[in-house]
Amino acid sequence: MRYYLILFLLFSFYANSQGQVLENNPPSVKWKQIVTPGFRVIYPENFSGNAQDLANKLQSLHQPESESMGDKPPKRISIVLQNKNAVSNGFVTLGPRRSEFQTMPPQDYNFIGNNEWLDLLAVHEFRHVIQYQHSKTGFNRVLYYLFGENTQAAMAYCAAPPWFWEGDAVATETAFTSSGRGRMPSFNRAFRANLLDKKQYNYHKQHLRSYKDFIPNHYVLGYHFVTHLRREKQDKNVWEDVSHTSFFWPFVPFMFSNSMKIHTGSFLVPSYNHMMDELDGLWTEQLKGLELSSFERVNNRKGEGFTDYQFPQELSNGGVIALKSGIADIQTIVQLDEKGKETRVFTPGIMNLGGMLSLENDILVWNEYNYDPRWRQKNYSVIKAYDFNSGEAKTITRKSRYTSAALSPDGERIVAAANSEEGKNYLAVIDYNSGNEQDKYSDPDNALYAMARWDSSGDQVVALKISDSKKQIVSIDLKSRTEKVLMDAGDENVGHPVLQGEWLFYNSPYNGIDNIYAKNINSGSIYQVTSSKFGAYNPSISRKGQWIYYNDYTADGFDVVKVPFQPENWKALENVEDRSLKYYEPLVEQEGHKDILANVEKKEYEEKNYSKLGHAFNIHSWGPYATTDLTRAQLGVFSRNVLSTTDISLGYTYDIQEKTGYASANVSYQGWFPIFDLSVSKGDRSSTETVRVDGEPQNVDFNWKETQASAGVRLPLLLTRSKYHSQLEVSNEVELTKVSDYNQEDRAFLDQQANGNLITNAVGLSYYRLLKQSARDINSKWGQSIAFSHTSSPFTADYDAGQTAARLTLYFPGILKNHSFYVRGALQHKKWKVDTLSNDTYLLRNQIPLPRGYSHSTWEDFYSLSFNYTLPLWYPDVALGPILNIKRLRANLFYDYGYGKIDVVNYEQRRQLKAQGTFNSIGADFLFDVNFLRFPPEFSLGVRVTSAQASTYSAGGIKVEFLLANINF
Repeated sequence: MRYYLILFLLFSFYANSQGQVLENNPPSVKWKQIVTPGFRVIYPENFSGNAQDLANKLQSLHQPESESMGDKPPKRISIVLQNKNAVSNGFVTLGPRRSEFQTMPPQDYNFIGNNEWLDLLAVHEFRHVIQYQHSKTGFNRVLYYLFGENTQAAMAYCAAPPWFWEGDAVATETAFTSSGRGRMPSFNRAFRANLLDKKQYNYHKQHLRSYKDFIPNHYVLGYHFVTHLRREKQDKNVWEDVSHTSFFWPFVPFMFSNSMKIHTGSFLVPSYNHMMDELDGLWTEQLKGLELSSFERVNNRKGEGFTDYQFPQELSNGGVIALKSGIADIQTIVQLDEKGKETRVFTPGIMNLGGMLSLENDILVWNEYNYDPRWRQKNYSVIKAYDFNSGEAKTITRKSRYTSAALSPDGERIVAAANSEEGKNYLAVIDYNSGNEQDKYSDPDNALYAMARWDSSGDQVVALKISDSKKQIVSIDLKSRTEKVLMDAGDENVGHPVLQGEWLFYNSPYNGIDNIYAKNINSGSIYQVTSSKFGAYNPSISRKGQWIYYNDYTADGFDVVKVPFQPENWKALENVEDRSLKYYEPLVEQEGHKDILANVEKKEYEEKNYSKLGHAFNIHSWGPYATTDLTRAQLGVFSRNVLSTTDISLGYTYDIQEKTGYASANVSYQGWFPIFDLSVSKGDRSSTETVRVDGEPQNVDFNWKETQASAGVRLPLLLTRSKYHSQLEVSNEVELTKVSDYNQEDRAFLDQQANGNLITNAVGLSYYRLLKQSARDINSKWGQSIAFSHTSSPFTADYDAGQTAARLTLYFPGILKNHSFYVRGALQHKKWKVDTLSNDTYLLRNQIPLPRGYSHSTWEDFYSLSFNYTLPLWYPDVALGPILNIKRLRANLFYDYGYGKIDVVNYEQRRQLKAQGTFNSIGADFLFDVNFLRFPPEFSLGVRVTSAQASTYSAGGIKVEFLLANINF
């Protein structure tokens, strides 16, 4: 219970946004709103038509989606449509309560299926709204009234595991549409492969993931668990009952498991084991008697853990390129020779894959995300290219919204799917050399075109076309502006079309397992080209037409394989056995609302302006909370508007260590290019210091009243344009500190104020450039991090202060994969009137890391240098019952050096000067990355052993400290 109390306090913490950068839009965006009985749809004024359609669809879901959670439909919620964001995503959150839809549709057919993008978001995200509403019950309702939305959300997530939240939402999208992820074999292929070709992982590993093995995410586990129990109990409300009891008692340990026992007769882990046994049987039966394709594998595996080699295509020299990534590898373009030898060629930036890559004339094109420096809700999907002959990479387009780029056979044009901020879908033809848009092609009904690619002649484009939740493969002659249907797939989730002469190749789950099929567009005959155990994807034809390269999925990741181009060996579609499991069918029957958005009654809602100023104040949480270091308890009211421009907090803080309290108010306005922060506080302060009285040390209490006011401006700039994550921030803050009612006659310590005022101006600059990381990487292999601060007191006041500090960290690869070596250097200068020991100088806190293993006083000048080598030691994946799950043991070996001049604060006298001091220490941190009580947040626990060299001012010796997330005790 003590642990749960701490957990409650931690999750109840509401971070003041000063220091945070909220995700919002430029101030030039004008917002409109549509209000329905259940929703307030907030959208940019140029997105009006789509907003009307979405408002009608959301309202049609309001009652039906709530039925299997047993609640009345939720109260009205704000839905914010973000049309300047090129990332295809959506979310629901509390604090403040809202949902955001990022409107650009994805291209990967194994994500969107046959759904329209906003339809899929509406069904999936509204289920999360219902879940949050359902969680406000029993003691969690009491916690909401006491503390507000943040605490309600935090305790709801304590009460139910993440897989329940997402699994229930995926189950809902599968039951309410004709093409949810639960219908797609690709969604569970990693789950199937692990179970059938590796072993049945225990619940803790499946739920909490692993650094040793690739474990599919909580969406996959959750969908199968939720569906399994609804199938077994034949009850669409079974999870309503389980979650209701758990939400009612959110602070009781393992209440979710206990609730499962109450309502289903089985605790969580036995129920999970039963699900795994059921799936093992079903998936084993699905493969029984299946004749698998023979093929030649191109890549070699080195036993380095789960690794994908995706999107194979042939170079002119006979080599094959692939996109490599894995549990221990970041995304890298590699070249494979005829013996499978691998050569790393190029590391792309943050990729927007769209389920494909395109190679022509030894030039590879793909899409990456680029970001607006200031506005986090404004980003782009640009086209980049790499020339294998010249070794040069280039950016083709800038500030664009293109996806699934494909190069023409002559290398002069690129076709890409595009989506405008107004929500219009079209195909764009772009000049490779200039990046200019030459032509565009769209459907009158705004159908979505996806995964477009040129045919082998370069005269036509073949693409997927999604309209009214149905799918086609079409060819488009851009010169004549004519479109021809090559395949009317209907509900069949076809993808990755490739047109080679008279043959149309595509992926399909036709027989219940994803495979590659081919249609002869002259005869209309369809054939199954591959027969894979877990899935075959991404066909490409060799330059001379002799081979078909594709990806075959294994439990260790995607392999690049090839088979001869021999149509006589393919199986006619009429001879293909349907092995589909349709695990989802009971969900569809229970809900009774299949394809609910196919026929929605249209109503014209009134559109009004949405005032940012009028909605700036939005209280969402209140009451007491604790800071993350558990040193202060606070009582306050917190406000943030749904457009994330204004953050306000008002409250009273009690310092547990000082046993004093003060009132404060904080405002952060982030709707303009620079961020403006204001803060005011007033209250009591105290400290206890050791002084010498008649030669003997004594503890003396110091009490005073303190008023602080600060005003600051920040400019955070996101500069990521490549494989390096980069950000720059500059800031300036003016702070007034006024001390009164000091209980001592004079100033007893140089690092503590007495009665009087201190006015400081602090300038800050920070920059980092860090290589993206794999799951196993502890640090970036390459990178730089710089921080600089300068504090002065240029304004007339009772006290004077000055300090300059700089920190630099350089990251390098270690000896082995996932090892890292980094060097950290720092320097600091404090302003001090050495000749007079003046009492009007205020000493500021240290802002640089000091050598480990020592206790430090304050130096006028200090320099430090640290060498660190970080490495993983062991991936145990050991669960000690439900209490502790151990995922990784890692170590950091270090050597620290420090040099200081003029110690201006002596521990006992506080006024004695020292000339200089040198510090040397070596040591090691040993940290276990663990989970407690089945909660996904990962903690680092361990010890630090330091051997410090004795010096003039330190006895040195061996010191052992306990670490919690690198916080030492």
